[in-house]
Order: sequence, then structure tokens, then C-alpha cells
Amino acid sequence: MIVYQLLNIIIFIVGLIAVLYLLFRLFAWHQGDARFVIEARRRQPFALKSLTAGTAVFETEVPFKNIGKQLGTIMDFYPRTLLPYEQYDKVIVHSQLANKAAERNDGYWESVIINPGESGRIRVTIELVSKEGTIREDLKTFPDMPIDLVYQVVSRSEWYIHKARITLKASEVKRAMEQA
Repeated sequence: MIVYQLLNIIIFIVGLIAVLYLLFRLFAWHQGDARFVIEARRRQPFALKSLTAGTAVFETEVPFKNIGKQLGTIMDFYPRTLLPYEQYDKVIVHSQLANKAAERNDGYWESVIINPGESGRIRVTIELVSKEGTIREDLKTFPDMPIDLVYQVVSRSEWYIHKARITLKASEVKRAMEQA
């Protein structure tokens, strides 16, 4: 009889712990998390910022927003250009990314905490350096170049890495070079 009562108490305690855990998980789910969106489709067109005989520098701004319910931290943010030399090998590509709210010129992304509903802008700079020394000639056949914007987020859940993609279009390069 005592064993039966002890077993009922143990089952009751385990059941109570399970119910409390489920209530906690429901509460945490309701609280939400940070959720960042890089609005790549709303980016500004790439603009030619400087041009020399051997170098062309293009820039654009891309908006981003925290659409989640909690604040989050963007720990790291960097561009990754995708231009294999098998596709196009006339230029060397250098890329840099900066937070418009905290401009730096050293290519370092300083961690930033973004509140729910808050937005910002990033500046993406692409420098194309001619291998032959004649950037105008080299860019006549420049193809579309995808650029991955890779970022690391820390919030209530475990950290994660995500990316968005923008493209430096051949038409943008051609139009900028004709106007320069």
C-alpha cells in the first residue's frame, strides 16, 4: 500500500513537471524571437562612386529590418562576391560592407542590437580592379555578379547564420560607365 502511494506521488510530480515545462515552452513561443529581413529587392541601384584608368568603385544601400517580437544582435555581417574566373577573369573584385548608422571604413562590422520593428541600412561597396589596366574596356563584357550578404544573429534562440543575395547587374555597370 505504501509503495502504491509512493508511486502515485512520483507520477504526480513527474506529471506536474511535464505540465510546467509545456507551459514554459508555450510562454516562450508566445514571447517570440528576433527575425531579421534583408530587403534585397528594395536596394538602391548600384552607383559609380569613383573611376580611374584601372579601377571602378560601385556602391548601393540595402535596407534591413527586425520584424520579430524581441531584440536581436547582428554579430557579424560581410559580403561574398560570386564571380568565378571561369565566367569572367578580367577584373579583381574587392567588396566591403558597412552599417550606415555606424560608418566604418576598415571593413569591420561592429555588432549592433536591433529592437523589434527597428530598421537600418547597409552600404555595400564593390571595387573592380582591372588586370590589364583599362577598366572601361574590361567592363564592356562584365556579367551579372551575385553578392551574398552573410550575417550572424544572436537572440533568444541559438545563434544562426543567414544570407540574402543582391546582384550587381551588367546593365547597371554598362549604364554607369556610359554616364561617366
